Amino acid sequence: MKLPNLNPDLVDYELFPRVALLNAPTGFTLRGLGMEAALTPGKTYLLRMIPQEENNSSELLTFSDWTRYGGVEAAADADGFLRFSYTFTREQIYTLRLGEETDDGPKAVADLRVFCAGEDLYRRTPMRGNTHCHVCTSVDGSEDPFLAAAMYRRAGFDYLAITDHHLIDGSRLAMEAAKTVPNDMLLLYGEEVHVPNAYIHAVNVGALSPDGAGFDKYYHDHEAAVNAEVEAIAEANQDRLPEGVPAMDYAWRRWIADRIHAGGGAAILAHPFWEWDAHNTRDDVFRFLAQEKRYDAAEILHGQEPGCRDANMQVAFWNDMRAEGIFISPLGVDDAHRRNWRWDYDSSFNEAYSVILAQAPTLEGFKEALRNGYTAAVECYDGAPEHVVATYRMTKFVIFLLDAYFPFHDELCFEEGRLMKAAYPGDEEALALLTSLRGRVKRYTDRFFGRA
Repeated sequence: MKLPNLNPDLVDYELFPRVALLNAPTGFTLRGLGMEAALTPGKTYLLRMIPQEENNSSELLTFSDWTRYGGVEAAADADGFLRFSYTFTREQIYTLRLGEETDDGPKAVADLRVFCAGEDLYRRTPMRGNTHCHVCTSVDGSEDPFLAAAMYRRAGFDYLAITDHHLIDGSRLAMEAAKTVPNDMLLLYGEEVHVPNAYIHAVNVGALSPDGAGFDKYYHDHEAAVNAEVEAIAEANQDRLPEGVPAMDYAWRRWIADRIHAGGGAAILAHPFWEWDAHNTRDDVFRFLAQEKRYDAAEILHGQEPGCRDANMQVAFWNDMRAEGIFISPLGVDDAHRRNWRWDYDSSFNEAYSVILAQAPTLEGFKEALRNGYTAAVECYDGAPEHVVATYRMTKFVIFLLDAYFPFHDELCFEEGRLMKAAYPGDEEALALLTSLRGRVKRYTDRFFGRA
């Protein structure tokens, strides 16, 4: 495992919480880790809060004096801890600068980032996940479903929906196996839906058809009845559809979304501009479905290869729709068909994913986050920094989390995922260790947000 390239201040100092509630006093605890960064008991330190979106150049004109930003002073206790309180009055990233007085004036010692969040962000839990991938039960996938889930957990994923072409089987098998292997990962039913043919791609997360299977199977078992339902949708909506939106194309995509919602799931537009001779979804159809809020989210980033041209166009189109007042929650997915051997685009494992802010780590929490815009699409190719696609508010919070929260969250997930992979074939020691590790990620999250 390659260690993440972290700012030294992140590993030399420990600060909790790292997220503060807007307009409420927040109590912080800060200490240095190890002999190099240890704080001197009884010594008074400067603590200044530098807001990322503001500066004091209007006062100073020529240079920035960090000591003139708001903050407090605090003395380290006998154990080397600084305990202090501060109230933030604007939502943004802040640099908490730790400083000390010297004979030559104030000296900066370390810079730590904190985020001041409004009530809605503060109460939610960040979850990294993927809602589009394939395993050996798919026509073009590989690897056992649960072993694939363990790989995602090892990579720092909190939730996963395996979405085999035409089938819900892979996700079902992973969920069944998870019942015998203790873990804290949220596994969801998933399926890549292709009805009435393979050209339409949609993702179902969380829903079962009335027959208890996937919607492809339901369609083929009830083809005549479904065709009649779709034709009725097309006829009822033909006169109101904008130019460029074929009635039957719209009707099929609407039937899929309506069925997923009726089954209690989330409906996601899959890679709208992925190219198979032509784009997978017409521009006008994508725009109209987003305008109608017919789908809960759309895949804006989707792995495959660095600089993916269709993903680039999806981002541009998504931004254009926002300028028109049309919003659909953005998701990132890797659409990986294998995870354990990198040789071509099928191995896009972990190159794109989503970060959602959930009220609860459940299917209902996942759906609520999508429907209310608490999502961000992220891509990260080897050797490159993360690229986040979301609203500005979500982007700045997710960037902060990627720097300050996820590196330590991911270390806990790595241990759990490795043990999941060992325990699945029957390693009793791994099973025992997994049992003892339950809840570690939640406990870390609670400390990070000051909920402990």
